Amino acid sequence: MSELPRPTHNHASHGGSFEISEEDHVEQWRRRSIESAKGQRVVPPDFRRWEVVRRSNSSSDGPSFKFRVVSYNVLAQCLLEQHRTLYTECEPRNLTWKVRSARIFNEITQLAPDVLCLQEVEASYVNSFYAKFEEMGYFGVYKRKTGERHDGCAIYFKQSMFFMQDHISVEFYQPRLPILNRDNVGIIVKLIPRALPRTPVVIATTHLLYNPKRTDVRLAQIQLFLAEIDRFSYYTNGKDSGHYPTILTGDLNSTSNSAVIKLLERGHVSRINPLRDVSDWKRIGVTDNCQHLSVYLNRQKGEATDFSDVQIFNSDYSKDPHEPDSDDLDESCSEFDAMFNGEVIGHSLQLMSAYNKCKSDGQREASTFQNYWLTVDYIYFSCCSALRLVERLRLPTETECEVLGSLPNDVYGSDHLALAALFELVPCKSSL
Repeated sequence: MSELPRPTHNHASHGGSFEISEEDHVEQWRRRSIESAKGQRVVPPDFRRWEVVRRSNSSSDGPSFKFRVVSYNVLAQCLLEQHRTLYTECEPRNLTWKVRSARIFNEITQLAPDVLCLQEVEASYVNSFYAKFEEMGYFGVYKRKTGERHDGCAIYFKQSMFFMQDHISVEFYQPRLPILNRDNVGIIVKLIPRALPRTPVVIATTHLLYNPKRTDVRLAQIQLFLAEIDRFSYYTNGKDSGHYPTILTGDLNSTSNSAVIKLLERGHVSRINPLRDVSDWKRIGVTDNCQHLSVYLNRQKGEATDFSDVQIFNSDYSKDPHEPDSDDLDESCSEFDAMFNGEVIGHSLQLMSAYNKCKSDGQREASTFQNYWLTVDYIYFSCCSALRLVERLRLPTETECEVLGSLPNDVYGSDHLALAALFELVPCKSSL
């Protein structure tokens, strides 16, 4: 019995219209790969299609709010120029910012995000190229990396759908902690849906250190970031308490079997190189459970915690990175020694990936090429009754990515593939 024609979506950056394909799926890929090998890259029409994960909320279940989140490492032009040898197999024309920016802009607008999370946003283009999104009705928050870095992270959201209640930036350079000596940053925003104003959603994005040999640094960075997400997303109203629905996106420079991803997905992981790292986390008050000690103590008393109560450094709030008296820190934390510098790191945010590590046939997904095709880009969301994953933009397998050749190419303006997910937000019981 022959297979029925399979429904597919056209490539998302080419409009995403619906069509029925009569051609055998495997044969189509083989033909497209041969065409690409001969010359200009030809991307199969279902290379990126929307996959339904679950049925959306029916009207009988009450009001709900759908919104689309896109996360994209857009490749800062300054980094491309700095590491030009990584792109010798790319067409020179595809490496120019004029060409790349047009393709990036077209792809993003075709994806039509309600919330756009970007990494490697070059500071010099924020008020020119990226201002186009504000002209389209988005509002943006940008955080440049610290030190002498020229790129950073940004979050844009549609003002017609949300208003921003609050936002913070997170700096991973912490003068008091030797392992946190890099310039990476993150952004966290608290958005209020105009159609569902009593159910806020927290969106976070970051770009962790690249160095493949320093998983320990990336793990320390995500430990700090999770502590800030935990603080920022927590609510208490005297009757109920917990975390608002949360979405964490970004280029984590971590494969699926890394300690960073294990921490996010399992909720706990063994610390990396405990003998090598002499950092004392008491000095910035972040516990092994990815929480600020002050936050933990205040919650025991039913109180909230703002940035003035925590011990991490952020140049947005203070230009003096000098550490406070170490004796004062040791004295204030000494009775809680067991909460710091242990062998296991954990968190209580209950996160789930919007993507699968492998397809149903066992092939692994990929979002970029680093000597081989792999995934380092992620969208995580909190496992709560108020937030549901409805659809995701399909990621290709490592084998399927061979049709692309080197990135950036004639289709994609970055060396990463964009991630996108459609979420549905329903009112929290505590917010009704």
